[in-house]
Amino acid sequence: MTELNGKNSIIRNPNLSKSRVFIGNLPICTKEELESIFLPYGKVLGSLVQKNFGFVQMESEEVANRVASALTKSTFKGNTITVRNAGTHKKQLASDASLNLSASNVNSARQTKSTGPSIHNSIGNCNDCEIIVVDRRNTKYAEMIEERLKFLHLRVDVLFPNADVPLGKVLSNIASRGCLYAILITTQHEEHRSITVNILHGQPAEHRNMPVDDAIKLIDEDFRKSQRSKTQQRIIAAGNSSTLHLPQSVPIIPAIASYVVPPLKERHPDAIQTLLDLLADNLPLTVLQYDRIIKYLQERRELQMKVELGDAAEEVNTNVPDPEIELQKKILSILNKPSVAETHYDLLYPSLQAVKEDARLLELLKDIRVQKALDALMDTNLLSTVETLMKF
Repeated sequence: MTELNGKNSIIRNPNLSKSRVFIGNLPICTKEELESIFLPYGKVLGSLVQKNFGFVQMESEEVANRVASALTKSTFKGNTITVRNAGTHKKQLASDASLNLSASNVNSARQTKSTGPSIHNSIGNCNDCEIIVVDRRNTKYAEMIEERLKFLHLRVDVLFPNADVPLGKVLSNIASRGCLYAILITTQHEEHRSITVNILHGQPAEHRNMPVDDAIKLIDEDFRKSQRSKTQQRIIAAGNSSTLHLPQSVPIIPAIASYVVPPLKERHPDAIQTLLDLLADNLPLTVLQYDRIIKYLQERRELQMKVELGDAAEEVNTNVPDPEIELQKKILSILNKPSVAETHYDLLYPSLQAVKEDARLLELLKDIRVQKALDALMDTNLLSTVETLMKF
């Protein structure tokens, strides 16, 4: 009873709110079921279960933030739960509780019977790889592995499990959330510059004590193969329709006044990522799909330009000529050019009076042979051709 009262005092202590997480849209469950999904991430000091929401007290703020990032938008007993640090959202708890009440009514029809807690992250929210660190002294080594995997465009996080939780249960929990790989790091691994790789998707496999370079290469090849397989499945699923089904809108990070754009730690939006995968696999796209990719890249380019150039980015944009205006200028330039037929000629005799004043020409015109030649020319269409060209 004393221990129970101690847990209740801890979960209600306002000074420990930053190391406490709030769980919204919580289904009907026991404290033990709720705590079981948090145990792989660290020691649980207490919990509180209410109707449609609850709280779990972790050992530190760092662990609370980590577990909130890992479990939010995941599925627990049929409900998609929201998990966040309770200390940074106190003002929103009352409104979230009322929203979760209506949400639970919708989700209650979809709940299924469960003998224990089950958790599966929704598509796009789970990590591709979790790095399990047994000893915190190996944190820097784990972070080095994390950076190398992120360079390969994998979503990676470092996990410090509770020592009381068996490793097999930790791996089972990670796999149930849809994670593809789990890497185990111990002191012996760091000494030998190796890691143990657990492939959790498809046909599970464990590769113990692999050299780091070989392990990274294995994960890279397997991940690319997995992505190609997913792309092919999406194409097959969309085979009954003429075009690939995509969401109506693509979320773009809006520009803000300070021009501080967060780095793309996460992947592109799912719709854009699907198109990029198709493009990378040299598969045909429609004109509309190309337009969506171009529009997205242009938006990202403008945001990145504002990050790199700041206020000077606006000057660069104003100096770039508008393509439509430039095209109009070219058309007007072509239309204003003089026609070839409008070429002006310098005549030998600019007027009839000048012809009469030339005595030698008059003598020549009196010659019978010249008169016959002129008569022959008059009988042809040469005169009309010359008149057309000279515009007399």
